[in-house]
Amino acid sequence: MSTNQNPKILRIVKVILDILFVLLVIVSVFLVLWIALSPLILRVTDIAILSSVPVAIGAGAEPRIEVEVAEAEAKDIRFAYVDEAQGTLRLETTDWYLIFISNLAKLLTALGLAYLIYLLRSVIKALQQGEVFTLENVVRIRRIGYLVLIVAFVRALVEYIAAYEILNRLEILKPPLSLPSPFEAEVILTSLLILVLAQVWSYGLELERERALTV
Repeated sequence: MSTNQNPKILRIVKVILDILFVLLVIVSVFLVLWIALSPLILRVTDIAILSSVPVAIGAGAEPRIEVEVAEAEAKDIRFAYVDEAQGTLRLETTDWYLIFISNLAKLLTALGLAYLIYLLRSVIKALQQGEVFTLENVVRIRRIGYLVLIVAFVRALVEYIAAYEILNRLEILKPPLSLPSPFEAEVILTSLLILVLAQVWSYGLELERERALTV
């Protein structure tokens, strides 16, 4: 179906992407100012600042939480537990390093998503102009595929470091907390699918060029 047959859909998507792009830019600027000014805020006001990091609930190599089962109500169930439980640890701190490391992942994610949406906006704009199978679109889609992987990896790494630093300073007995999962397999699959789409787009570009030569 031609893109000219759905100009309204493209316009709606473009407006949504424009709004998301502006919001992400605002969030990025706010996080930069928050991280940069937090030492001054701590020195002037001496108040604790809220920080947060993702954690796994449970202990051991495979964190899990045991569930107490009443024998009278569950005679056939001997043991039960919750596996892969995740949560967000929030704490008030006056340590600027903890504030910095806990907000760094949010800042990098916001910047990465802003650039990703910028690339998507460029693709939508090209489609609106009838420029579908172009080298620029192939490059943009390929960059989106790599960007999804890089942002997810960097975010997971920074969150892992932040959780490590914070948990090492806490003596938590209940519930036991451990480091979050360093990476999600779904992200790799998403990135690969986008890269495959970029390759299909590249084949479409070659076919378009061949068709232009035969006309």
